[in-house]
Amino acid sequence: MFEGFEEINDKDFYQKVMASEEPTVVLFVDPNSAENKKFIELLKPYMEQYGDKLRFFYMDVTKNTSFEDFGIFNFPSAMYFRDTMELDRHDFIPTSEMVEQAIKRLLRMF
Repeated sequence: MFEGFEEINDKDFYQKVMASEEPTVVLFVDPNSAENKKFIELLKPYMEQYGDKLRFFYMDVTKNTSFEDFGIFNFPSAMYFRDTMELDRHDFIPTSEMVEQAIKRLLRMF
């Protein structure tokens, strides 16, 4: 289900996400949620189009706790990072326009 996403855990979250030279998208998922597929479908076109400029991760919230540090408690949720900063988040299933806006902001395509 998470094809194209790299799994991330608490141990390497800072190194791979926060300190990454590339902008990152992190999808926080509960593997038992049927909503995961909807969110993944929204992100897929951007993975295909910008996969060489963005890194896409997912974190299983049943095995990790980093999401608590960011105040995320609805799943699936996504956070968008660039230069160690959170630029956007969706702790709900966003519209395709909202995802596009977040991706463009990450890529500085205003």
